[in-house]
Amino acid sequence: MTTMKELVFYKVDNSMDYDRYTFDGIDGNEAFAMLANLPDDEVHFYELREGYNTRGPSLTDFMEDYNDEELDGGWWCTIIEHNR
Repeated sequence: MTTMKELVFYKVDNSMDYDRYTFDGIDGNEAFAMLANLPDDEVHFYELREGYNTRGPSLTDFMEDYNDEELDGGWWCTIIEHNR
């Protein structure tokens, strides 16, 4: 089993009513499962490593999304560590 650390952005006005503090003190595996229930347009996961050859979007992809202004306004952010 691999442990992953991810930077996660989720919409402020999300369909599950998760707020800024929802994931404080919650186990990373539970937080990942909760966040994975959000529709794709309400959540963005970024692996905390660089490069394009990762399992999912990475810090390099985050840089591109941020610079392309895809994350402007209306997003909360958290870091989770979970097993994959």
